[in-house]
Amino acid sequence: MKILYLDCFSGVSGDMLLGALIDLGCPVSVLKDAFEKLPIPPVRIEVTPVTKQGISAQDLSFVFDESDKAHRSYGEIRRIIGQADLGDGLKKAALKIFDVLAEAESKIHGIDKEKVHFHEVGGLDTICDVVGAVVAREALGIERVYASPLPLGRGEIECAHGILPNPAPATLELLKGFETVRLPYAVEFVTPTGAAIVRSWVDPEKPAPPFRILAAGYGAGDREVPGRPNVLRAVMGEIGKEETGDRVVLLETDIDDETPEVLAHVSKMLFDQGALDVTSHAVMMKKGRVGTRITIVAPADRQEILADLLLRETSTLGVRFIPVSRRLLPREVVEIQTSLGPAKVKVAILENGEKKIAPEYEACAVLAERHRIPLRRVMELVKKEAGEALPSRSFPAKS
Repeated sequence: MKILYLDCFSGVSGDMLLGALIDLGCPVSVLKDAFEKLPIPPVRIEVTPVTKQGISAQDLSFVFDESDKAHRSYGEIRRIIGQADLGDGLKKAALKIFDVLAEAESKIHGIDKEKVHFHEVGGLDTICDVVGAVVAREALGIERVYASPLPLGRGEIECAHGILPNPAPATLELLKGFETVRLPYAVEFVTPTGAAIVRSWVDPEKPAPPFRILAAGYGAGDREVPGRPNVLRAVMGEIGKEETGDRVVLLETDIDDETPEVLAHVSKMLFDQGALDVTSHAVMMKKGRVGTRITIVAPADRQEILADLLLRETSTLGVRFIPVSRRLLPREVVEIQTSLGPAKVKVAILENGEKKIAPEYEACAVLAERHRIPLRRVMELVKKEAGEALPSRSFPAKS
C-alpha cells in the first residue's frame, strides 16, 4: 500500500503540495488534461525548479488567459467542479476539501454553510490547487496520507476581512485535533487551502506507521524565512496490508470499595459511551487491600467522557490516561447461513491467507435459545461452518 507523509516543517499550502507531488513524479500532462475538463478559462501550468536554502524544489504557478474574480461562493465552486468532465471519485474528493473549508468558514462567521462566500480561497488558482492535488494523488496511487506537526506563525495577517491574528481563524478551525508547533516568525506557514487539504486527507489521531521510503518530493512556497527553507517535503512510502492500526488511549483506575453489581453496571455504561474494550481484574492495593483495576481501551476523543463517567458512577478519585498504539488485522463482520440459521461472524485475515473466525455472541445466543442447544456447541458449529463457507480473501481494515 502506498502512503504519503507530509513533512510540514515549513508549513503547507496548495501550491506547495502540488509542487511536491509533481516532484514525486506526477506528470504535468495529467494535470493539464484535468484542468481542460474544468468549465473555467484556459490555464497554463508553470513549474520552475528553484533552490531554497540549498534544497531543490518545484515552484508551481498558474497563468490564466482571463482575469479572475477571486470571490466565489461555495455553491459556485460546487457547480464548477460538479460540471467538470472528471470521474465521480475525483469530483467527490475535490468537493470534500471545499466542504470542510466551507464548514470552517460557516462556524467562524456564524452563517449557514450554503451562504459561505470564499475570498482568498475562491479564486481559480485555488480550484486548480485542489483539483490538481486530488488528481496527482490518484496518479501516484497514494491510498493514505499522514502529516507531521504543523507550524504556526505569530503576528498578524491581512486578508479580505481586514487585519486578523495569524493563523487565520478558518485555518485554526481546520487544524483542530492536529499537533502544532509555534515558530517565532510573522509568517502564514499554513494557508486555509493547505489546512483544508490536510483536514480532508489526514486523520489527526493516526500517526504514520513504519514504512519503506520510495521517494521524496519538494514543493516551494512563496515566502522567505531567514535560515529556514520554505518548502514542503512529501515522502512517498509503502506499507504492508497487514500493518494497519490506530492510536487509542488506556484509562485505568483502582477501586477497593465498590460492589460487583455497580462495577458490572458501569462496564455496560462505558461500552454504551464508546469504549472499545473494558476489562477488570483483582489487584493488591496499598495497606494489603484487595481491589479491582478497571482498564478501558477507547478512542482518544472519548477519553474525557469516559473518565467523567468513572468519576461520577464509581467511588474512584482519579483516572490514569496512557496513550498507546494498536496493530490491527484487516477484519470484517459477515453474515453466513448455517445449518441452524443465519449467524454473524468476525473474520480476520493473516498475511498468509489464513482465516481467524470468531462467532458473534449475540447471534449465537439467539440460535442456542431457538434450538435449545448449549451456546458452546452453537459457537463451535458456526465457526466450523463459517470456515468452510468463507473463501480466503483480504478485507479492508476497519478504522
